[in-house]
This record gives sequence, structure tokens and C-alpha cells, in this order.
Amino acid sequence: MNWAHYILQVNIYLVVFYGFYKLLLDKETYFMLNRIYLLSAGLLSISIPFLRFEWFASQTVSQPIYMGAYQLNSYISEFNQATPDSYAVWIGSVLVLVYVAGVILLTSRLIVRVIKASSSLKTTKKGTAFSFLNRKSIDPDLPNVDIIHQHENVHMKQWHTADVLFFEVLTILNWFNPILYFYKRSIRNLHEYLADEQAANFQGDKEEYAMLLLSSSFQVPRTSLNNHFFTQSQLKKRITMLYKEKSKKRAVLKYGLFLPLFALTLTLSSATLRTNDKVAKLTEGIPLNTSFFMSNGILDQNGQPRQDKVYDFVSIEKQPEFKGGMKKFYEYLHSSLKYPEGAVKNNIQGKVFLSFIVEKDGKLSNIHVDRKLGYGTDEEAVRVLEESPNWDPGLVEGKPVRVKYNIPISFSLSK
Repeated sequence: MNWAHYILQVNIYLVVFYGFYKLLLDKETYFMLNRIYLLSAGLLSISIPFLRFEWFASQTVSQPIYMGAYQLNSYISEFNQATPDSYAVWIGSVLVLVYVAGVILLTSRLIVRVIKASSSLKTTKKGTAFSFLNRKSIDPDLPNVDIIHQHENVHMKQWHTADVLFFEVLTILNWFNPILYFYKRSIRNLHEYLADEQAANFQGDKEEYAMLLLSSSFQVPRTSLNNHFFTQSQLKKRITMLYKEKSKKRAVLKYGLFLPLFALTLTLSSATLRTNDKVAKLTEGIPLNTSFFMSNGILDQNGQPRQDKVYDFVSIEKQPEFKGGMKKFYEYLHSSLKYPEGAVKNNIQGKVFLSFIVEKDGKLSNIHVDRKLGYGTDEEAVRVLEESPNWDPGLVEGKPVRVKYNIPISFSLSK
């Protein structure tokens, strides 16, 4: 799994989880549960792509959907070996540079904001009331200062700043996804709802506390990392939630619906793409005529397959295949591969990408490592291919031909 694939999955899960939150949980007054949900959504989004559970992969629902992760990887690898289009490469490079530039810019901005937030705590200015991490700065001359202290104490005791910093980092890594800005706004709102709830209880009168919010006009340092007692943009929502009727106990059942959603994301992440007989039959029915093969240099002028030509995997009539299919091939790899001691000692895991030619008689030749992993894994991958049983050769016009094939072989220390 490369970085682009990982980032794509993370952002899909972020959108799905936030959509669930807005649809079912946003209006509930279980503020702590909502906070836990948003934090869990962020953590799970960055973790699920790494989770692989065989139970989910083996379920019936996953098998008809997909075609074989390893087989798909080999198709992708095959395309990667083609001569790249210079314009496409240029576009890809530009996108990578833009992404990296955005990460660097936002990281620098976050560092500056953290420094400013910490510096603002060194002196207490007139009319200020805010907290950052486990410290606060409150003007002692403010009215109802004990209530304000109670409010900021909630922010500190519950580590609300840590939530803010977590979503700031998540935003840096996925800065192109606007859904992260909704996450940040929602978590900040929940922080204020939680602090207001306890401060109002301490006050003993919601109306007096609401009047305190309305009458206060504190001069807060300009950094969104601080937890401010008075925030103009949140004021209306804070007062609305203060007076809102508490959610009924049965509303807690909504949170249970997250479990099926989580199971679905695990299924999508863990499902092994397997060969589908219907797909195979469909591909066999695609008409490929002689003129197509001649125009692509696959047949000679007499309409016969060229004897010495090495054919491209994706452009022939029937692709070469291990006897019994790719599933059997990976079973062969699983039983034949020996994890090199050097790779085990150094915790080396990943994929070795190889190319080879399936000869007319099904033997594998010209085995070459296209992308190395090292520590003996490359040599081991070559060994098992050299000892592989003969394949069914590729066909053009019903006759066997030599075909170049690309495949990744995975080395994993997990059980």
C-alpha cells in the first residue's frame, strides 16, 4: 500500500464517519460521547487501512465484489512498467510538490501558533480569559471570575487542547479535504458545551450564566489553539445548547449504530479481492480480432503469431496463468517462501516487485527484480519463481506465445 492509496482511504473514512455524526449525533446533548466519537473517527480513519482481519476477508459479502488484491497489484505493476507519459509524470510530480508544500506550510504555521499560544500565557492582559494545555490566563478583575475559572478548569482537566492539536495534525496531513475543518469546528463546539455545562451547574442558574456570556467581551489573543471563555462565533450555539432539553436515554442507541459502520469499513479494508468466475467468463467473451493483433504488432503479415516476440500481458487473447489460478499460485508462494533471517532480525516487511517471461511451454525465464526490498528477500523471491511449476502459457490466435509478466511478492512478519 503506497502513500497515495493510504491517504485516499483515510479521507474516505473521514468523510463517512463525519457524515454519520452529522446525520445522527450532532443534535444530541451527550457531549462527552460525541467528543469520544469524533476522536475515535479520526483515530480509526488513520488506522483502518493498516488493519487486515481474515474473518472479514472470508465473508461471503466480500467475495463476489472483488477480484484479488494481489492480482490487481500485478496488473498495476504491469502498467507501471510501461513507458510513462511525460505529461502524466509532470502532472504527478506537480501534485506531489503541491501536497508537500501544503504540509510544510501548515506545519510551520502550527508551530508558530503553538509558540504564540504559549507566549500569551506569560502575561495576563486586561479583559482576557483563556487556557492552553494545563495553564490558563484570566484577568482577576473580570466579573464572576470564579465562574470563568470553573469554565477554563474544565478545558484543562479534560485536555481539550490535546483534541485540538490532534485535529490540527490530521488537517496538516489531509489539508486538501475540507471535511477536516468541519471536524475541528465540531470538536471546538463540544469543548465549549462541556465547559458551559459544568460552569452553569457551578453557577446554579442557567439564565445568569447565559447573561454572563452575553455581557462578556474579553480581549483574547488571536490564536485558535486557545480555549476561550468568550468566542463570538460560538455564542449562539453555546446558549442554545445550554437551554436545550437533554437527549432521551434511548438516543444512546444511536451510538451503537457505529459498530455496523465500523464493521463495514473493516470489510472494505480487509476483503481479499478474489477471482470471480463470472468476470472471467465475461472477459473471455470480449471479441479480439486478427486486425487488432496485426495493428499492434502481435501477428505477422500472414496473421500468425510472431515467434520471437515477447508480448505484453494486457494485450493478448489469453493471459498466462498458474495452473489452478492466482489463488493457487499464492498458496504455492505461501508454502515455499522462507523468510530470510536478516529480514527477520531487521523487521523488514514489504513487497518485492518482479518481472519474468512465461515461455511457450509455461516455464518462467528472465526473472528480474524491478523493485528491491533487501536483506535477502529479493533473492528468496527469485528462488521461488525459478522453482515454480510450469504455467499455462499465453495465447494469441489459439497458439502459445512468450509473455512478460509482472508480480509483487509480499513479505510480512504478521501472523
